[in-house]
Order: sequence, then C-alpha cells, then structure tokens
Amino acid sequence: MPLVGILAFTAGAGMLYTARFTGEQLSQQTHLDGGLARVISGGIGVLLMLWGVRLVATRFGPKVGRRVSRLNRQRVMLPREGMMYLLIMIVAFVASLIGRSNMLMLVFSIMAGPFILNGWVTFSLLKHNRLQRRLPRRAMVGELLSVEVTLQNRKLWFSSWLMLVRDRVARESRRSLLVTDESVLEPAVLFASVRPGQERTARYRLKLNRRGRYLFGPLEVSTRFPLGIVERGFITDVRGELIVHPQIGHLTPAWRREARLAAEMVTRQQTRRGMFEDEFHHLRDYRPGDNPRDIHWRTSARMNDLMVREFHQSRDRGLILLLDLWQPDRPQSEDRDRVEFAVSFAATICVDHLRQTRGVEQHLLIAGDGIADVRADAGSGAIEALLDALALAKAGRCDGLPTIVDLAAREESAMHRTVLISSRPEEDLISLRVPFANQPRDAVADNVPYLADRLPGIEFYPANPFTVSRLFRLDTSSEPASIAAGLSTARATR
Repeated sequence: MPLVGILAFTAGAGMLYTARFTGEQLSQQTHLDGGLARVISGGIGVLLMLWGVRLVATRFGPKVGRRVSRLNRQRVMLPREGMMYLLIMIVAFVASLIGRSNMLMLVFSIMAGPFILNGWVTFSLLKHNRLQRRLPRRAMVGELLSVEVTLQNRKLWFSSWLMLVRDRVARESRRSLLVTDESVLEPAVLFASVRPGQERTARYRLKLNRRGRYLFGPLEVSTRFPLGIVERGFITDVRGELIVHPQIGHLTPAWRREARLAAEMVTRQQTRRGMFEDEFHHLRDYRPGDNPRDIHWRTSARMNDLMVREFHQSRDRGLILLLDLWQPDRPQSEDRDRVEFAVSFAATICVDHLRQTRGVEQHLLIAGDGIADVRADAGSGAIEALLDALALAKAGRCDGLPTIVDLAAREESAMHRTVLISSRPEEDLISLRVPFANQPRDAVADNVPYLADRLPGIEFYPANPFTVSRLFRLDTSSEPASIAAGLSTARATR
C-alpha cells in the first residue's frame, strides 16, 4: 500500500473531523470570519482525502489518466517488516511519553535512525535511472515470447542495488480505472547491481492465451536496499502494445480435396486457353510449330530473333471468406468458444490459401461488432494484415452481415471460392435469411432471400469442432483461453 496516500487520507479525515476547532484557531490567527475559516479547513481536509484516495487507486489501477501524473510518479511503501518496525517505534515513543522513561526514548531514537537512513538510501538509489522495454510487435496465442527490460544507471558515483522492475500487461478491452489481479499481469525482473554509467538487461517470458491487443506499461522500479524496512519506487511512463494473433490449426487433406472438386465443378464460359486463365510465364526462342499469335514482336525486334510468350495454366482460384461472428447479448462460455473457434478456422484457411496459391486475391469480410474488409495478394505483409484483422475482430449482433454479403455477391464468380464461417448455431445457419443492404429490417420474412440464394456457390461451415473435424483440427493441448503468463525473476545480464 502507498504510505503517502494513506497518510494524506488520514490527515484529511482528521482535519475534516476537527474543522470546527481548526477554524477557530485559524480565525484567531488571521482575523478571518469563523465560518469562512471552518470552510477553508474543511476544504483542505477534503482535498487531502481525495488526493490520498487517488494515490491508493493508482496503485491498483494505473490508468486513471492516459499518462502518469507527475504527482503520482513517486511511491513510498512499507512492507510487512517495515510496518512492524514502525509499530514498535510508535509503541516505544508513546510509552516513553506516558512513563517518562528516558531509556524508551533512547530506544525510539536508535530505531528511528535506521528507518530514516533506509528511506534516504532508497531515494538516492532511484535517482538518475532510465528504463526501456523491447518486445515483439506480434505474437500468436500460446506462443512463449520474451520481453527485454533495460535499466540504465546514469549516476556518477553510486551503484543501483537490488532494483525490482515491475511491468503491467492488460488486454485493451479490459483496461479500466480500477484494475484487479484477474485482468492485469505484473511480471517482474530483479537487477542485483548496476554500476555507475552502465546498463543491464533482464528478460521475462510471457504466454498469452487470448487474441487481441495487449497494452504494456507503465514500468515501476522499486528498491528496499539496504535494510528492507522502507520500499521506495518510481513510475516511468514507458508504454508499448502487442497484437496477439489467433491460433493456427491444421487443414486436413479432405479440405484440399473439396477445394479441387469444387473447382472442377465450376461452370463458366469457355475461354481460348481453357477453363482457367493462363498466366504469362516467360519469353523464349521461337520453335517450329509455335502459334504465331504468341510472338512478342517488340522483343523480337530488339533481340533480332523471334521470341514467343510462353504461358502456363493457372488452376488457382481466388478466395472470398465471410466470417460471421454472431454472439447473443448475454453470451455463455460455449458462445465465446464458438467465436474463438471460428476465428482460428478462418485464420488457418487464410494462411493456407496464401501459401498454396500465387497471384490470386484473397478477400476477407468480417461481420461482428463492426465490419472489417481486408484484401491480400501474397507475401508476409498480406498474412500479417489478415491476422491483424482477425486478432482485433469482436463478436456482436452482426448488423453488418447484409453489407458483407452484398460485397461478396458483387465479386463472386467462377474464379472465386466463397466460404462462410459462422458462430451461429447450426440450425439457425441452415435457414439463415439475409436481406439486401437497402432493404428495411422489418421486411416480411418471405421477401427476404436465403443466403444460399444470394450467393449460389457459397460453402457453409459452422464453428463446431465436431462438424468440421474432418476438415480442420485445432490443437487444444494448451491452457484454456485466458490470460496466462510464465513469470520468472530474471538475473540481470550485460
């Protein structure tokens, strides 16, 4: 508990309780009106109480403001040992006054010396220290990641001894004014000694079992050196954020067989090069029997030889993935599990499609608490963009489902595979009706078309592990979806 906050609250309560007596004394000294003097005394007491409450609240909830106030940067706390030590000092002091014992007053004086000395040493050790944090920008659910904390000692003469640095980690959606132990992690690292003008780096390992954006900071450094009866700390506003991607599972060979079967059953107008568009591969020398229409005349004129364009048949199809993150107003644990399973299923499909195809576009449409529209072609940047959107997606009433269905209907063709993954119950998904974007919500049910009529070639997949087990498997050997951390007190290294 912060000692300054407790003392401020106690002093304010005392001034408020004795406002009448204090007002009389103040009016006698300053010749003010008695009522005005009591109001001033009571107002000072109220301000002290509010300040003390704020200091205590910021110990448990660091986000009273977006940034840490300068008045709340310093922390003075008493551990259990220090409280017992202070209690013995108070008992000795009171007993010396009541019993008029010089021996007890001498004991009190002897005990007060180390107490004051410990407070001064901790204050000196905390001066001119600088903290830095290095963490990855992205991680995956269940992945063990390492976060580095660097302590730099800028003092000229004194080393920093036994510095304990605490970090704070919380999901963005759960950040609030008063943060409890269930919603915030407090990993810590211990620096045994940092010499003047040097810096040391310590690491702690963290495993996060829920997707989303995590906020780091502020950092708090504290020490009890040398006696351990007074703890003093300093908060520095070093913040960071980390995006945790959903867990990637495994698609079985049955998924790829269904994709090939769906591609072969596509009906479309026959083109010159076959059912699928041919892609330009490279230029080569002309050979007898080549089609003259494939001659690249500009390159042939430059090379002074006939050059022809060679094509290869591309059987890759684009992907339109619709993710329906439906959730009731009062979700149960099974509703949340379906949402997380749907997100992991969609993430696995997106990553697998980008790795197995080339030169085709992937379109991800998410309906939940909001609407997300992401397009990707290829490369690591495309995968990160898709996984970022899935990591930050939130479930809801899916009011934007008609919008994403309209967007998919405009692009659907024989060269695209359209897939819908929904967290709705299977019986609701089969009879799902989706109105047009400009159609009123209170339209007659018979006038609202079925989703299968809006997107004839769509494939439905419910977020049910038993239903899609032959197509998709998710490794559930890790802990349940919750915030978890592996904290270790790391020894400082160069």
